[in-house]
Amino acid sequence: MARPMCHGLLIAALAALTAGAAAAPAKAADNKAAPRLEQRAPTAEERDSFDEFFRARNAAQPHRPWGAAPLFAPAFEIERQRGQPWRVVARVDSAPRRSAPDLCRQIRSSFVYDAAKPKGERWGDSAEAPQWYVWLAQANVPCQAARYTVLMDPAVPPADAVALLWQHRELLNRARLLFAGNSQCARQRALTFRLAALKPAAATAGAPVMFGMVFESDRDTTATVDVRKHRGEYVAWNVSCSG
Repeated sequence: MARPMCHGLLIAALAALTAGAAAAPAKAADNKAAPRLEQRAPTAEERDSFDEFFRARNAAQPHRPWGAAPLFAPAFEIERQRGQPWRVVARVDSAPRRSAPDLCRQIRSSFVYDAAKPKGERWGDSAEAPQWYVWLAQANVPCQAARYTVLMDPAVPPADAVALLWQHRELLNRARLLFAGNSQCARQRALTFRLAALKPAAATAGAPVMFGMVFESDRDTTATVDVRKHRGEYVAWNVSCSG
């Protein structure tokens, strides 16, 4: 009886090895087929042409977010899939300014480069909407660039943004009780999180005003805490996680 059993085990082992050998080339082929993302720094021509474009735009539209105040140097984002044309984007942050008594705001605008257009016409507005970054203001102190800012959807009222910024640590701690009831969040319950974004959230039964607080962890994961507003109070209502 021992011989048939060993023979069966040998057949199973050979089958497993055969299956693994067959799967390995397929995996290698998949990795080979996946396009590689390439990045590079801007060329001198791209930098110079953007500076020229931006000076003209700033002079023509001083009322826009980037106008009428000193600006930071543009940040370039240049990448492509191998074999494809480069996608060149320049991002510019407006000078910090107070958008509410307790709130500072900075607006990031994006511009796209098209090398196929004639010189002097190669830069234009990106399809991306300008992004608002906010942080709490200090009393009687002009707004200055902050190390940590929070991306804010313009649909979030400034008063609610201020309240959520003040209470975000407390709301996160309360939400940790909700992590255990969500299979995607349970393993992230004890991670260290930083508030990254504020946005409106879909209303739920009995909670017509909701906000989403997006937290990023030190393990490259994300947790979104849905917050219910009722009679001026904010309550952690639900949580979802990714990563």
